[in-house]
Amino acid sequence: MAANPAARRAGILTDQPLADARALCPVLKTADHDPAADQAALERLALWCIRYSPWVASHPPDGLCLDMTGGSHLFGGEEMLAQTLHGQLARMGVTSRIAIAKTIGAARALAHHGADPITIVQDRDTATALAPLPVSALRIPAQQTERLERVGLKTIGALIGKPRAPLAARYGMTLVTRLDQALGQKGETLSPITAPPDYRTYLQFPEPLLLLDQVRQALVGLARPLCRTLCADGIGARVFTLSLYRVDGHVKNITLRTSSLCQQADHLCRLFGEALDRMQADYDAGFGVEHIVLNAFATETARHRQPRLDYGTPPGEAAELGLLLDRYGNRLGFENIARPVPRHSHIPERAEQWRPLSHDDKKQESWRDFVHHLQGGDFPGRPIVLLPRPEPVSAIAAVPDGPPVRFEWRRLEHRVQKAEGPERIAPEWWARPHAQAALTRDYFRIEDAQGYRFWLFRLGLYERGEVPRWFLHGIFA
Repeated sequence: MAANPAARRAGILTDQPLADARALCPVLKTADHDPAADQAALERLALWCIRYSPWVASHPPDGLCLDMTGGSHLFGGEEMLAQTLHGQLARMGVTSRIAIAKTIGAARALAHHGADPITIVQDRDTATALAPLPVSALRIPAQQTERLERVGLKTIGALIGKPRAPLAARYGMTLVTRLDQALGQKGETLSPITAPPDYRTYLQFPEPLLLLDQVRQALVGLARPLCRTLCADGIGARVFTLSLYRVDGHVKNITLRTSSLCQQADHLCRLFGEALDRMQADYDAGFGVEHIVLNAFATETARHRQPRLDYGTPPGEAAELGLLLDRYGNRLGFENIARPVPRHSHIPERAEQWRPLSHDDKKQESWRDFVHHLQGGDFPGRPIVLLPRPEPVSAIAAVPDGPPVRFEWRRLEHRVQKAEGPERIAPEWWARPHAQAALTRDYFRIEDAQGYRFWLFRLGLYERGEVPRWFLHGIFA
């Protein structure tokens, strides 16, 4: 299926019987052909190449494509980048051919069919560099290649000056599309193997790091410039990834999330420090970490607030609560930690719902605004303690539709001194079938002889021929 350069020098060819190959080279080393393992290895290599560019795609069976637009200067220019990449791949035992061109098609053609292991072509010289290459370099089917060679069109240069319409009519649109893409006359998209980050910072070390304590110290140098950039752009992020690139090509990714938009370097260092502590026992540094990248994802415009003028929690307490939620969320999973959020319902036990921290609610409505909207500005008050479910009580009322004068709850009798109400709450007829609709409630605020205050309601109306029952739903004081 394949042969390395040493085997080819010994006379080994692809599609050759293994017995013949062993006769030519008795010390021949062989391995089973495993396309799935080859694809997995190619993807691992693609992840390793993200250290150079976030836009990396794999082109099976043996190709990788990196979009280095605007980023080659970070590595000393295109020539230095190609030589560095070629040398590092050779150090890992990977034979590579590298081409840099303005289009994906041109770079792939030159990498597979170029004369040199490293080829760099300027934009204006793309057509000249592609002209001597065979037509098979255009990624067209083998049948089209044979038909073109049969009529003497063996190189890309023989196709460049030809009219497109006759070529498309005779050989199909695939040939014309690939030719135009290679020359830059038609666009071609690159689908990265992982989503590119919105912001990123990186550090490269002349000597590999062997200890996690060294990684923690380097993390500070990554988090601070990243957060300064986020603050300068008025942006906050919810997802961060720390990528550790080892010398042997292995990549370790540590991903964490935050419950709110984050711009604080100390906050990130604290969270990543705990993640590094958890992996301390089984972490293998190999020959050391030579490259670290910190990425920011899920970014949004950060809303600036004046904490001292808000009704909310003081800024210090809010920061401590956010850190606590992030610590538990990254340990247990944000989907396993829930918080109550307002829900537009007049039924008291349905006025809130629990949602996980991972739920992305674009509009975070405050409880104060929610209650004001719910009651139309005339809020009669809700108890500070709302029972999980209404508990039945025995009550006696002076008049059928009036408040109770005495009731018994949990085997204790309470005599009513003051009462206010009723506040009538009708069932949500649209939320459930009509046959299962609940009865109307009349709520009363009650104060007994000892000064305790309760929230009771009568379920059902005498005027409708129903048999009302009394329930206690909350306690004011």
